[in-house]
Amino acid sequence: MSNLFKRIDTVFLPVKDFDRAVDWYCDVLGFTVRWKDDISGYAALNIGETPLTLVRKSAKELHNAKSHITFNFFTPEVEKAHRHLVDCQVNVEPIQDEGSVKWFKFQDLEGNPLEVCHFKE
Repeated sequence: MSNLFKRIDTVFLPVKDFDRAVDWYCDVLGFTVRWKDDISGYAALNIGETPLTLVRKSAKELHNAKSHITFNFFTPEVEKAHRHLVDCQVNVEPIQDEGSVKWFKFQDLEGNPLEVCHFKE
């Protein structure tokens, strides 16, 4: 197991019709909403340990695969993880801090977008 990354935190699924998608996953598949942000267009749905997060995207964004992050990693030490990737000369964006959650984006060696998050558990 990695010393920095403890688990995949969530799996992201881009959707064009955000509200309809949330309703469908809840009504048809029986998931429940863990949290929902209508303004930003994110809804985390409960499905076991790793939630499914629906992300509102435009039709144009849905066709650009490299702009879509499919999952993120959870770390208990976001600054340490960020510093490690910078030290390894990885293409890393600055840490974003919204108070209850911190995250940053980075790319793997083939340019695939990845993300790391931290929040109080």
